[in-house]
Amino acid sequence: MPTILSKHIETLNPMKITSLLVIILISQFLNPAKSLAQDINVGIDLWPGYYPIVLAKHLGYFKKRGLNVNFVLPESTDNMLGQFTDGKLDMVCVAMGDAFSLYKQDPGLRVVMITDESSGGDALLAKRRSGKNEQGKIRQTDFDFTSLRGKKIGTNLEGFGELFINTFLKEKGVDPKSIKLVHQEAASALTALQSGKADIVHTWEPYVSEIQSFNVGTVIFDSSQTPGLIPDALLANGNFIKDRPKDLALFIQAWLEASDWWRNNLKEGNAIIESEMVMMPDSVSLNGVKLYGLESNVNAFKPSNDMSSLFYVTQLYIDFFVSKGLIDPSFKPDQIIDGQFLSR
Repeated sequence: MPTILSKHIETLNPMKITSLLVIILISQFLNPAKSLAQDINVGIDLWPGYYPIVLAKHLGYFKKRGLNVNFVLPESTDNMLGQFTDGKLDMVCVAMGDAFSLYKQDPGLRVVMITDESSGGDALLAKRRSGKNEQGKIRQTDFDFTSLRGKKIGTNLEGFGELFINTFLKEKGVDPKSIKLVHQEAASALTALQSGKADIVHTWEPYVSEIQSFNVGTVIFDSSQTPGLIPDALLANGNFIKDRPKDLALFIQAWLEASDWWRNNLKEGNAIIESEMVMMPDSVSLNGVKLYGLESNVNAFKPSNDMSSLFYVTQLYIDFFVSKGLIDPSFKPDQIIDGQFLSR
């Protein structure tokens, strides 16, 4: 059925129709709120510290800022990082230590926000044995750490997991050269333990709980024993920073608003995330995860000589990766850290 507008158009000559279309296009250009927002594509792993993006989308925090945000879960950290370096993802949420391998392929990328800090959510698990406590953890006095010599420990190589394991070995007085590191995705930790690919695995929640629920492994060390060592970061690629700096700042605003809301509405937030992510009830928890808000981000992006500063922690990673010959000794923290998009 012809509309009123189509009837009017029929009465216009071609010159007037062209003029009308030009006016419409100019109006759309000058009033971007009425035009379609360009998508922002973000990759996340299964990790509670990244779930504020789910809430920000559900609660309309992105939409009210004129942003159209899509988040994807490739189910493999390696696949996600590959999509990021291929330009298919504008941003990714990763552990800080993973940023360095990506920097080689995109020197324009930057860490623009800390999403959270792992405070018990990352763990090393050995095959289950007797002498466990009521939480399913092997008592420190029952585990013979000298037996680690010659063992295979699985983690995602050339990432933060190596520094986490190295810190663990140093604390227990074990020479890192006496063990063998094998490449293992966090999501495949259960299989690695079951198959014998690794004697001890590094993974994070929800995979830690999965391994324990199958009675396969028990926690012998976790990130609550390495405070500040594993910050999780939002990385933006070089093109996104250059082309859409305002959208990046608005995205961070929406994320932090959702993070604050979740902390104040924990039960409701958990239920929303479980529904949106098609998870089992009561499967989402912030146990072992310290969410960062605006204030904690602002403080983290200030240089200081302790673990509260992202610059200090980043230098620890730099020193470690330099010792392994993975990055240039001249690399500085401010080459990869940029807090200018955090706004009060």
